[in-house]
Amino acid sequence: MAEKKTDNPSDDKLESGAEDSKEPALKPISEKKRRFLQQCFEKGSTLSSKGDFDYADQMFRQCVSGDPGNLIYTQNLLTNLKKKYNNNKKGAKMAGLRTTGAKARLKNAQRKKNWVDAIKAGLECLHYNPWDTATLTDIAKSCEELEASDVQIEYLKLALEGNIKDAALNRAAATAFAKSARFDEAIACLERIAANQPNNQELAREIGQMTVNKTIHKGGYEHAESSLDVSVEKQAQEQLTGGAMELSEEQQLRREIRRHPEEVTNHINLSDYFFKLEDFEAAEQVMAEAVEITGSIRATEELEDIQLHRAQLELLRAKKRAKETQKREDADLYRRMKDELNKRELAVFAARSERYPGDLKIKFELGMRLKRAGNYEQAIKEFQQARNDNDRAGRASLETGECFQQIRQTRLALDAYVAAIENCKSSSDQETKKLSLYRAGWLSMKLQDNARAEKFLSELAGIDFGFRDVAALLDKVTTNLDRDTAES
Repeated sequence: MAEKKTDNPSDDKLESGAEDSKEPALKPISEKKRRFLQQCFEKGSTLSSKGDFDYADQMFRQCVSGDPGNLIYTQNLLTNLKKKYNNNKKGAKMAGLRTTGAKARLKNAQRKKNWVDAIKAGLECLHYNPWDTATLTDIAKSCEELEASDVQIEYLKLALEGNIKDAALNRAAATAFAKSARFDEAIACLERIAANQPNNQELAREIGQMTVNKTIHKGGYEHAESSLDVSVEKQAQEQLTGGAMELSEEQQLRREIRRHPEEVTNHINLSDYFFKLEDFEAAEQVMAEAVEITGSIRATEELEDIQLHRAQLELLRAKKRAKETQKREDADLYRRMKDELNKRELAVFAARSERYPGDLKIKFELGMRLKRAGNYEQAIKEFQQARNDNDRAGRASLETGECFQQIRQTRLALDAYVAAIENCKSSSDQETKKLSLYRAGWLSMKLQDNARAEKFLSELAGIDFGFRDVAALLDKVTTNLDRDTAES
């Protein structure tokens, strides 16, 4: 990290995750509420796997209503409804009459810009027809207003399943896909429109530009070479065996799934196969099917991990693009994707923390996401528990101090930094120790405890004299000590 000339550590935005002070559209969820929603989710998953789709929908609706930006909750709600109607693409009989009241509430909530209530009303409509294009589009619009783009896309994808040729729907979906840098899917939507408008030159140019954007966005992050290597190696093996009727690895794995579809490990093995080939879309599809078939928590967690991995790769591409172009729209895309990823990770780690209360690594990761979301009080609770993990004691104490500093609990922050210094035992903790010494020295100066500030800053200078502005701070604290001596 480049040296930064400042004597205020709270200005270090890259570490605190506070570079964007914009108020989040969706407020953070309390620990108590998140625990309740996760219990509903696990109960809904069990009910759905047993075929009790109506009761499962009640559980999933509570989850999505309480946390409308949660991708896993949304995906399971929609999958359960499709199973309820045997994927018939039309829902229940007389669904239109049965949803009149809910649709009126949806429109009223949208007029008032009460987007969460609009989603709740929309979910009532989907209970009777999950392919209701108008309702799905309205819910997607509400999700867009809440900056929940991944969830918005899920509703639009389901709408497309029921009405794949609708031009307006494909246009809305293309816009949402492109906004999230999912250019292949955006292009597919535009091509469906173009199929009925063969002479539309403007649309043809838009598809061409979208293709260029896709190529640029993926620049520097292509994985084709490694996948090609695997393909070449596979072909060479087939030549060596003389093209015998030997089952490929993928065929063997799929055969095991057909034999024992209830065994989650079989699905995971196939997903891992695709993951190693860097075919992350196929890996995700396998685990999505596993969740639908087994309702297993293990399958859900594997699916979450793949989805987060794909989102992290897309975020890297967006970051690279924003840095290269210096364009506002690219920077905005990066910000949106970063916020969306943190929301998803927050939901995932909160659920796992509830599921595995003794796993201190999860506590630490949850604390990091809470901190990035600006929920410092709750983050402190997680970091304080994570300090009991010897491998993370120093870092967790440092993060605790930074959170206390954000809520202006200066002395508690200083105590946490001192604990971080003491907990940094190994060479791998060196950077954490240096930053903790810097923070402790700076805060001691602010508290006018110049002797203590000199102690921390001198120790830091002895380790790394070029660390940030430690030399300037030492000069300042020495001047202060000389003044104190003269005054006494």
